[in-house]
Amino acid sequence: MSNSNPNDTKLEQQRSESATAALKGQTENSHIEDSEAAADRIADNVKNAKKDK
Repeated sequence: MSNSNPNDTKLEQQRSESATAALKGQTENSHIEDSEAAADRIADNVKNAKKDK
C-alpha cells in the first residue's frame, strides 16, 4: 500500500515510534515489578529461615 501524501508516511513513522516506546516502557515496568516481587519473596524467605533457627 503506497501513500500519495508524503506527510502520511511521517505520521505513520511517528505512530510506530510512539507504539514502540510504549511497549518498551510496559516491558521495563513489568520487569521492575517482577524483580521487586522476587526481592520481597527472598526477604520473606530469609526472615522465615532466621525464625526457624
